[in-house]
Amino acid sequence: MFINNDKILITGGSGFIGTNLIDLLLDKNYILLNFDKSKPHKNSHEQFWHHGNLLSKSDIENALYTFKPTVVIHLAARTDTLSDVLDDYIDNTKGTENLISCLENIDFLRLVVITSTQYVYKSDDIPLPPNDTEYRPYTIYGQSKVITEQLTRASNLRCSWTIVRPANIWGPWHLRYPQELWRIIDKGLYVHPCQHKVIRTYGYVKNVAYQILQILESDSAKVDKKTFYLGDEPIDSYVWLNAISRNLRGKTILRAPGYLFTIPALVGDLLLKIGIPTPLYTARFKNMIEDYIAPTDITVTEFGVSHPSLEENVKETISWIQTEGKEIFEYWKNKS
Repeated sequence: MFINNDKILITGGSGFIGTNLIDLLLDKNYILLNFDKSKPHKNSHEQFWHHGNLLSKSDIENALYTFKPTVVIHLAARTDTLSDVLDDYIDNTKGTENLISCLENIDFLRLVVITSTQYVYKSDDIPLPPNDTEYRPYTIYGQSKVITEQLTRASNLRCSWTIVRPANIWGPWHLRYPQELWRIIDKGLYVHPCQHKVIRTYGYVKNVAYQILQILESDSAKVDKKTFYLGDEPIDSYVWLNAISRNLRGKTILRAPGYLFTIPALVGDLLLKIGIPTPLYTARFKNMIEDYIAPTDITVTEFGVSHPSLEENVKETISWIQTEGKEIFEYWKNKS
């Protein structure tokens, strides 16, 4: 059996996208190392885990010079939007700075893939960014990823580099959706808070892993110093949500006017401030009713998708929740 000559170091390979990417790379017979401060979710991935922290340059150097990768895929990050304090996203800022500083000193790399986010740009008046360095960050998390990108663009890496900006990614091993949105839909409690179409860009995680694979297998000229949004083509969020509801409950989702959700969202803001988790708050409410289109069409044209069917992707995710992922979530574990 052919074994690919590339050796791939993934930071944050124990996370959501990383878990799916490792599955794909192993299926393609790549040699890999998962540099992560957290243990992998899958027992089968533990043999590839190297415990390390991006805030420690000695940890990074130890992994690099021991493993000697030819490709580094930087996924490690804090990815929630719950904090308004930039220092809370130090893994995204100082962690990336440490990683790039170490990578600049080695000559056995051919490619570095740096993961950013679509949240580095959001604008109502100019929905799509005019160029790759036009930033209008959405949330402090988005601001932290602007710093990630700026560090990359200003670096003195001796190899090719590519920045990827995942859209709203979902699928197996997503640890928040099953215990929040999908649980609420399953209970029949979710009501769509608007009557109009809301066009948003989602990405099935296996398509995102596939697109990353296509980037690392492409000629350098095609990807060097380029920025690609990762995900599927934009769709009406109601279509995505209804696919979930039909497969979970056999029913479509009801709609209601947005003004009915304004006060509950403000109450949610107060609950978050005092440390009480809540499914609805202003930032999330805005996400539910506003278009947010990412230009993934370029990526889909260049690299394609491996799993094009929304219906099949929803069924696959539900199957994972009800089987392999069941023990992770109390609600699904106790559901008959």
